[in-house]
Amino acid sequence: MEHVVIIGGIAGGMSAASKLRRLDEKVKISVFEKDSHISYGACGLPYYISGITKSHEDLLARTVEDFEKRDIQVHIRHEAINVDPERQRVKVKNLITGVDTWVDYDKLLIATGSKPIVPPFIPKEATNVHTLKTLNDGIRMREYFCDKAIKKVGIIGGGYIGMELVESMLELGKEVVVIELQDQILPNYDAEMANIISDSLNSKQGASIRTGEEVKELKVTGDKVSHIMTDKGTIEVDAVIVNIGNKPNTEFVKDLGMDMLENGAIIVDTHQKTSLPSIYAAGDCATSNHLLLNRPVNIGLGTTANKHGRVAADNLAGIPSTFKGILGTNVVKVMEWTVAMTGLTEKEAEKEEFDIESVVIETNNHASYYPDAKTIHIKLVYEKGSQKLLGAQMVGKDISIAKRLDVYATAITCGLSTKQIAMLDLCYAPPYATVWDAVQVAANAAK
Repeated sequence: MEHVVIIGGIAGGMSAASKLRRLDEKVKISVFEKDSHISYGACGLPYYISGITKSHEDLLARTVEDFEKRDIQVHIRHEAINVDPERQRVKVKNLITGVDTWVDYDKLLIATGSKPIVPPFIPKEATNVHTLKTLNDGIRMREYFCDKAIKKVGIIGGGYIGMELVESMLELGKEVVVIELQDQILPNYDAEMANIISDSLNSKQGASIRTGEEVKELKVTGDKVSHIMTDKGTIEVDAVIVNIGNKPNTEFVKDLGMDMLENGAIIVDTHQKTSLPSIYAAGDCATSNHLLLNRPVNIGLGTTANKHGRVAADNLAGIPSTFKGILGTNVVKVMEWTVAMTGLTEKEAEKEEFDIESVVIETNNHASYYPDAKTIHIKLVYEKGSQKLLGAQMVGKDISIAKRLDVYATAITCGLSTKQIAMLDLCYAPPYATVWDAVQVAANAAK
């Protein structure tokens, strides 16, 4: 009987395990996960911390018992610490007993995800410094930040998770200060779009956004950080959240000679195969082909991890399925704002030496004479001459932005020009859109 070993039991790993069992009822499937939870919605953690999601159990898609009923053997609190590709085996440490065991495999899927980057200035003795990645992190943070004695929170890093946690902390009645090294929050966006959000947050009671500021030191009083020391001043805080990015969790395979990006992401082909025989990779620890750049990139998103897992399962079962690639499409909620993007920003396109033009517009989400019309800010980046769309960013207070952005993601995937987008047959009624939808208004504004 063929034995497939999967390292990692969250999005990519459990997606692969589930589909592989549907495809093959006889293959032996063993999953090893170092945490105590599997198959949960990590993207929902900020909403659990704030109390919008009532129980952490609501984030669990399936339990260990659910998988074992399908004859998928799941071993929680087991960490893979080494791989021997020549003998096709994995060394696994039982984190409860401390015992190491070699496990043989016929095929191996690495789906170990990513972990937070912890800067060197974080004092190990501090008990009030938090990172958010796992469900256990979320459980600890919810319990900790429910304490009304925690009044002021410093968030280091203004990326997606940092912005979501600004909302979580404000919902809990905390005062929040964000310190971002770059000159803008949401560094993956162009500045004029990100600044809409920072300007709005700075106008809110209890929120402060400080960009272009470098954290130098965290001052500890007793066993807690009491002050954040930056190159521009000192900030008194009751707690700190660190969110300066994640890196692939692949240290245990870095010496195998496997093809990897500089950040440790495992390079895979369109079948999710690595450069080593019988070894596959999926999720945040692996690369995807960028559809516009045509090279491997590492952009960690739950949507991508689940697709990786399904494609990996096909190939593990002998079905030559392929995953063509990504555009880095994402959306984030920041208080009343929705922020979404796909493809390349203007700064990315210029760095990649595309010959581009861009357009920025403001338009309504629906007919102005229907109540509660809201403004949508849209930026398009496109090739000169061909007008082929390369990227889109949207900001506004209407949740329809999330799905309107998907029109642009589809258009880029299909290679459409702004002229073609303007002539798409999109739906219209006054409560939902303008005669020319916002998507098309921006496309028509392109030169």
